[in-house]
Amino acid sequence: MPSPTAATIIFDLDGTLIDTAPDLAAALNYCLGEAGHGTDALAVVRPEAGHGARAMLTAAYARRGVPLDEPMMLAALDRFLGYYEAHIADASRPYPGVVTAMDALTEAGFELAVCTNKRERLATVLLDQLGLSARFATICGADTVAHRKPHPDHIRETLGRAGGSVAAGAIMIGDSAADIDAADAAGIPSILVDFGYAPEADARAKASITLADYRDLTPKLAWRLLAHRP
Repeated sequence: MPSPTAATIIFDLDGTLIDTAPDLAAALNYCLGEAGHGTDALAVVRPEAGHGARAMLTAAYARRGVPLDEPMMLAALDRFLGYYEAHIADASRPYPGVVTAMDALTEAGFELAVCTNKRERLATVLLDQLGLSARFATICGADTVAHRKPHPDHIRETLGRAGGSVAAGAIMIGDSAADIDAADAAGIPSILVDFGYAPEADARAKASITLADYRDLTPKLAWRLLAHRP
């Protein structure tokens, strides 16, 4: 059981903890192929991979100048999510060094949690298949909370489910403005990983620090951020 007094390190999922872009791109290209369109290269899709299936489909159809009305979108979403779940960990892998960093944080007494705008069941299936689920006190998806990131309640709900709190100490690690804005609104420090999918300029400006390599995510760094939190 999570400790009610431990500080919590919260990870975003897509583009932060796991590089899921290859499998998301494969699901998108499956949908495009089923609709008679050509495929998109991974490099084209990667910047959109953290925004969800609807955003990825909207962008792909816009590149082709094809209108995508709501009935078409719903049908495409069904195809996308069905294919994606069946192939959710074909090529998705943890970012280099993150498992070692998590081991060190856990050994130092931190609780770990996931706060993702991915559907919670899909997030759990992915982490199960990668053998990582047991490392986290909770996996909190977008569809099980009233307000998703960038709303701070998503972070607060994650902390509550993990047995933690803002007062006990928490750090949000993410790759986008949604992650950094949620942390800022919740009053906790944030770490922006600049190798993720969408490290926007405003996120870089607002984050407590920017991380280029998970080898730099150490307990010492976490304690330093918590000591200087707002």
